[in-house]
Amino acid sequence: MAGLAVAAGSASTASNTVQASTAGYGSSTITGATATSLKYTLSADGTTITAADLVFTGNLTGRTVAAGFGTGALTTCTLAAYDSVALTTGASCTGYTQATASSTTFNVAVS
Repeated sequence: MAGLAVAAGSASTASNTVQASTAGYGSSTITGATATSLKYTLSADGTTITAADLVFTGNLTGRTVAAGFGTGALTTCTLAAYDSVALTTGASCTGYTQATASSTTFNVAVS
């Protein structure tokens, strides 16, 4: 089980390297896989997070990735095909309407 903590726009754990973001969250927790990238898609005015794209180390084919903000229910993300050259699997999580100013946590579970 891998964990990811992001505070004040920086990431630091032994098993995850995620680029800094100022989308308004205070922390992220990722369990069940190692993420190397987390990028948000914002609304045109930058006030709402509408999607999140993650890149995981390894082949997640056949696994389920679910994500969400705060204490809300996690929703299933769409997995990309395994990249056998980069040895990574991408995931796209869409349908969010999370205000950037008030988002405090982003949670991801891989099972």
